[in-house]
Amino acid sequence: MRLVAVLALALLSAPALAAPAEGGRAHALWLGPRPPAVPRRVVALAPSLTDMVVALGHADRLVGVTRYDDAPEVARLPRVGGFLDPSPERVLGLRPDLVLWLTDRGADAAVRRIADLGVPVLATPVVSVSDVLATARVLGAALGDAPAGDRLSASLSRAIEAARARAARARRVRVLFVVGRDPLVVAGPGSYPDEVLRLVGGENVVQGTRPWPVYPLEKAAADDPEVVIDAAVLEPREGISRLSAIPAVRRGAVRRLANDDALRPGPRLAGALEALYAAVHGEARP
Repeated sequence: MRLVAVLALALLSAPALAAPAEGGRAHALWLGPRPPAVPRRVVALAPSLTDMVVALGHADRLVGVTRYDDAPEVARLPRVGGFLDPSPERVLGLRPDLVLWLTDRGADAAVRRIADLGVPVLATPVVSVSDVLATARVLGAALGDAPAGDRLSASLSRAIEAARARAARARRVRVLFVVGRDPLVVAGPGSYPDEVLRLVGGENVVQGTRPWPVYPLEKAAADDPEVVIDAAVLEPREGISRLSAIPAVRRGAVRRLANDDALRPGPRLAGALEALYAAVHGEARP
């Protein structure tokens, strides 16, 4: 399964174990025992959580990550599977004193097994921008470095406010955000890209209640977006011609993203805001 599709699957799953957020602050749930001391051997079961640990300045504590992680700081680390199919055996073999999990029903059984065998698991739902800000603080505290969490959260907050102010001076642009082309899968209301698009002055043409719908091509054509954002970054560029029924594609109003930052609810948010602003408004990145 392609990475972008897997990211979409992970993001669309509702948090399985978490309590409701309070005041927009992301929350966390401990499974298994609490760490007896400051964790020194950490396994992250989602690239966005890996990115968070790296951004907090504690990449040296990571001992295992998923097959999808691409941060240079973890290039040589063992892979423990994906965030939908982590291998409990591989995780336990790394003797972690903390496992970070982005809550997802697809990995419930494996993660519960890890916790049942005595490994502390910190489960965090990260599906929105506010979750990203709060999770920085949650992970900072879990790693015994709350100040780093506060700094990262504040830094991302400043990036959000800057994007919001910049977007307020621009015309809103109607956008179709494409995650996969065959079948056509798009970001809908409630998805992370939908929220980031609104921050940068985009208006998602997709309506409804599903965050990652498989979308009829005829419907996409009828929606008549001004711009198509091609986030299927691992699919061949030329494959976008499959969507030529959409007038914007025929006009060449397709902006292809260079990476999947806009699909990762984590510290890559700042870069995603810049990239999406440029994509939506057709401007070069500063």
